Amino acid sequence: MFTEILVPEIMDSMLPRDFPFEKLSQPQYKVKVEKDVFIEMRDGVHVAVDVYRPDAPGRFPVLYASSPYQKDLYYLPACPTFHMRETNKIEWFVERGYVYINHDIRGTGRSVEGQWRWHSMAERLDHYDVIEWAAAQPWSNGKVGMIGESYYAWTQWMAASLAPPHLACIAPFDGGADMYRDVAYHGGILASGFPANWHLTEIRGHYHVGRKGEAPQQGEWDLAWNVIKHQTYDEFWEERNPDFSKIKCPVFSIGILHKVGLHLRGNLRGYEEVTTPKKLMLCHGDFEGDEVAIFESVQVRNLLLRWYDHWLKGNDTGFMEEPPVNIFVRGRERYRLENEWPLARTQYTKLYLSGAKSGAVVSLNDGSLSWEAPVVENASVTYSYPDPDWTGFSGVGTAVMEKGILNPCKKILTFTTPPFERDTEIIGNIVLVLYASTDQTDTEFLCRLWDQLPDERQVPGMPPAGRILTRGWLKASHAATKDPALSKPYRPYYRHDKPVPLEPGKVYRFEIEVWGTSACLLKGHRLRLDLANGDSNALDFGGHYYGLKVGSDTIYFDRDRPSHLILPVIPE
Repeated sequence: MFTEILVPEIMDSMLPRDFPFEKLSQPQYKVKVEKDVFIEMRDGVHVAVDVYRPDAPGRFPVLYASSPYQKDLYYLPACPTFHMRETNKIEWFVERGYVYINHDIRGTGRSVEGQWRWHSMAERLDHYDVIEWAAAQPWSNGKVGMIGESYYAWTQWMAASLAPPHLACIAPFDGGADMYRDVAYHGGILASGFPANWHLTEIRGHYHVGRKGEAPQQGEWDLAWNVIKHQTYDEFWEERNPDFSKIKCPVFSIGILHKVGLHLRGNLRGYEEVTTPKKLMLCHGDFEGDEVAIFESVQVRNLLLRWYDHWLKGNDTGFMEEPPVNIFVRGRERYRLENEWPLARTQYTKLYLSGAKSGAVVSLNDGSLSWEAPVVENASVTYSYPDPDWTGFSGVGTAVMEKGILNPCKKILTFTTPPFERDTEIIGNIVLVLYASTDQTDTEFLCRLWDQLPDERQVPGMPPAGRILTRGWLKASHAATKDPALSKPYRPYYRHDKPVPLEPGKVYRFEIEVWGTSACLLKGHRLRLDLANGDSNALDFGGHYYGLKVGSDTIYFDRDRPSHLILPVIPE
């Protein structure tokens, strides 16, 4: 993270100067709590909810949050230490005239009946049933919205795709949707750190270490085993992939720019594909835990309140008359309103890989990136794996540790631009077109895009300083089943259903989806592409381990095989 970033200014720029605070619901109620209200589901299973209500007569709109994180742990402070505390401050909304329902998913917490199966259809139908139950209660005005971060956001996509009649709006904050592509298998490559480690630590772990709620069946269903069993996209993943076209309620999709490899793709695709009234916000952040502070900020609470007031109370605050997209532009360190996503004025521009030395980084090749198409013949670079300096389960992976300092690029391929001559915005989805061959029948491509700080700010002998902007992945054998109907010029879409082995030595053209970003490469900065067939747990949230791969891959960048990035450049 750049030291010159001023977090208070970032948060202040999230809201316009004329934000209508006075038009929002004001705190006027005390809070009444009903613990362990049990609701019968359509299959006879009873699930437990806590109901927080204004302590006053009348009918109020409902906010509904659902997760396996134990509602009885709400007493914990919402901070990165307790990352699963993702409900936001319940009392804040209730004081402003909302009922808030916090639900333990079946088989978790106080919902001891049934079995947790990670977004199974039974769990999704439970969301539907709780929504309809809430809408029918005497304290409800019949309108239900959903709220929450991460898992609480996943459940919003899942529930909304079933179109419950009384679900009036959702606001998935930091929430992926497609559990195969967004979470478990990036480009068909297993994300070893998630969901397996998450299941062990945040689901199984906290039930059996100082647990609050009893859940006798929790843990009988093994998520890690099921993820490994279903390595390609099949019925298991189909059940866990909501159909955006079936969402009928308004959507406020809020993504976090650094949550590449877990959530961001779902927030972007969800906004692009739903046809209902919608809003998109892309928030700042650089490190795991930033999103907790953003979600709990008074700025985000007021944005959410403005959304819920509009759709659940009919309180017209002008929100839907404003531009639908609000994006944080890294580098400029400010939020900016836009009329659409992707931006209509985007100029998709090719940036070509080259064998010329950039002089910007110590790596296996120190290649460069050029706006000019290559004219040379037979240009390529070959690397063999694993490199002797790579390590496995220590968390370093394809990075190397030198004197206690992690170097992300010394033993992998890099391609770096010259210093930018003017500020250049790259906002949108990215594609890496790679011409490559391997001496194996399969290989994997993992890439990172960095905003590298100016040369004068680099420290001799240290790894290059900068910020990771985004990432891309592709398992080469999965490229054979690209879906032309769902693919877009800025996002290839692979079925991941029937891998086809590669012919050793044959040159293939691969299109690699690189998740969207929003950044301005300032004058003097460089854009760097890191490329290898593995990554580091210390750098990638997915924790990609390079596995049992042994071989050599060749990347081509000549006139007939011009490997390149397709960048969404925003003209001045």
